[in-house]
Amino acid sequence: MKNIIKIMFGVLFLAALPAFAAQDFLKYDIGSYKFYAMINNTGAISDVLIGNKDKITFDKYKAAGWNANAINYFLLDTGTQKILFDTGLPLARGGKVLERLEAIGVKPQDISIICLTHMHMDHIGGMLDDEGKKVFPNAKVFLSKEEAEYWNNPNNDSSSFKSAKKVLEVYGESIIKFPQKQKITDGVTSVPLFGHTPGHTGFIIENKGKKLVILGDVIHANIQFVNPDIYLTYDVDPKTAMKTRKLVLKKAAAEGVDITGMHIAPPSVGKIKKTGKGYLFERHI
Repeated sequence: MKNIIKIMFGVLFLAALPAFAAQDFLKYDIGSYKFYAMINNTGAISDVLIGNKDKITFDKYKAAGWNANAINYFLLDTGTQKILFDTGLPLARGGKVLERLEAIGVKPQDISIICLTHMHMDHIGGMLDDEGKKVFPNAKVFLSKEEAEYWNNPNNDSSSFKSAKKVLEVYGESIIKFPQKQKITDGVTSVPLFGHTPGHTGFIIENKGKKLVILGDVIHANIQFVNPDIYLTYDVDPKTAMKTRKLVLKKAAAEGVDITGMHIAPPSVGKIKKTGKGYLFERHI
């Protein structure tokens, strides 16, 4: 991994972000693997999306940069396989996964595996083109059994339901529904991170003694590092999501592993440190 900069809430955090906002991707090494954190776009969440802002002393956590977030997706190049972790927004709605892959020198047909953390539209949107056809013709799609069941339920009233059903239909037999803690391929294992959705899943990448954990949507904005009890209205099961977040951050801090996530503002790869009642995210640059 690259050098570390400690970015805490406050002036330093806001001063550090613009240098990265214009970049398409950041590259890291995980042993001999190449890991690309691709940035679709950066932004900020509205406090309207905080599900429990009336039940906590919310304002005391609103330091500068509290709501910074992004849409990220990741490419792992093992040397023998090119693996995508989520695909971002639909191309017609600002999705840039193909642009980002092209910048790295990767074609859609080069992708052999897509690992989905879950099936909200901003994670599966890049899988279909404007005509509803496969963007990644040679990819096997790995999706947890619990997540597949959730999106196959006709009573699902999520705004992402139609897009999820379309992806399930189009990729059809290419979709592999796996049990939790499943080896996906050499160096990649799934880990259950339920709450945001019923089958929300993370992935552990390990190679030559190095480890990175992809947290999916466990973190949506920086404020959730400082107070893991804060949840967003997007969470299907807020109580489970909070429990998962606290357990993950505690474990990551104790083990000193690298983590990243689909909505962590860039640079989105770093380590978790315990500080007071919350945590500090030390970003790698």
